Amino acid sequence: MEYSIAAQDDGKIVSLVGVINEDSELSFKNLYSELKESKKLTFNFAQVKSINSLGVRAWVSFLRSLEEGRKIFFTECTTDIIMQINMIPSFLGKATVASFYVNYVCETCNKEEKKLFETASLSPKTIPPAPKCELDDCGMQTEELEDEYFVFLLR
Repeated sequence: MEYSIAAQDDGKIVSLVGVINEDSELSFKNLYSELKESKKLTFNFAQVKSINSLGVRAWVSFLRSLEEGRKIFFTECTTDIIMQINMIPSFLGKATVASFYVNYVCETCNKEEKKLFETASLSPKTIPPAPKCELDDCGMQTEELEDEYFVFLLR
């Protein structure tokens, strides 16, 4: 796993890249030392390819070390990240999901679409509406089971 850090008005944005696995522990230790003074952190997950169980463990440990006294946000959460948040609540910890992707498919047209949602733009405890397929104006469906995928929104 690699990362880049950019300053923002009141904190830092961390873009994570690659695979989060057992080899990520060292990256997280280095990252901690670069972030420990920041009071607001935003983690961007758009370029995370995958995460395994040892990567989850490393992430949870890293997040716990940072949580106290900070505001933490997750942006551009991929489906892999959302599934981890739903299965393992400590993966999110005290952070807030600011934005997330949903994969949609149209079984009629065989079209796929990946849509980014800003959590703040959604009504509390509601599932975002599925888009219409642009090809035939037919309805698209989430690639994942809605009852399982949107658990984090309904908590």
